[in-house]
Amino acid sequence: MRYARRARGVRAGPCIAGHPVPEHWEALLGDLAREMVRRLGAKDVEDAARQIFHYPALLHTAVCSPQIAVEGRYGGEWARLCTAGEAPMGAGVRFPEAPADARIPLDIYLGPCALWSLKTGNVVINWRKHAPDLYPAYSRWDGRYPHAYFRDVFPAVAFEAADQLGLVGLANARCGRRGRRCTAVAAWVYWIRHRRMPQIDQQLGRLLSFDLV
Repeated sequence: MRYARRARGVRAGPCIAGHPVPEHWEALLGDLAREMVRRLGAKDVEDAARQIFHYPALLHTAVCSPQIAVEGRYGGEWARLCTAGEAPMGAGVRFPEAPADARIPLDIYLGPCALWSLKTGNVVINWRKHAPDLYPAYSRWDGRYPHAYFRDVFPAVAFEAADQLGLVGLANARCGRRGRRCTAVAAWVYWIRHRRMPQIDQQLGRLLSFDLV
């Protein structure tokens, strides 16, 4: 495959789309941030980050039409965005492990980064299978303003549990019928409350510690 352009100095994957902090984009995306600004006709990195945050399909447009070859550790994630229309679907963050006896009645195992995947057949199947308690809301979503929409429809029990247990306690609780750790639910709570992706803040050593316990 011939690529329109190559991007070096990229130290983050597509999940940065849900993290509209321009200085973090500039620090972590290198050449890619500048090319995305150009392709979107944005005024600057802040404007490009804002556009992609509110209109997730623009991420695919900015990187894949035509495809930019992203070098380094995250190249595979960017390539998958272009070839399959998929951003990373999991929680994407490692919270500290801690004893937790709580059980949260939610089966949600996809993280908020999944919102920047295109609505392909495979993506829809993933949502239905791995986030059944959020899938009805996802199926009604029109693809715009994800933060505003999911802030209003995300199950209140998740925020109540975070307030009671702390974010680490929530992440270590067991979720729904499957009994897996609630890491993805904790990632959603963090993203909805802060408009920042926990994995990006964690990578930068800036995970908002006051919200963890």
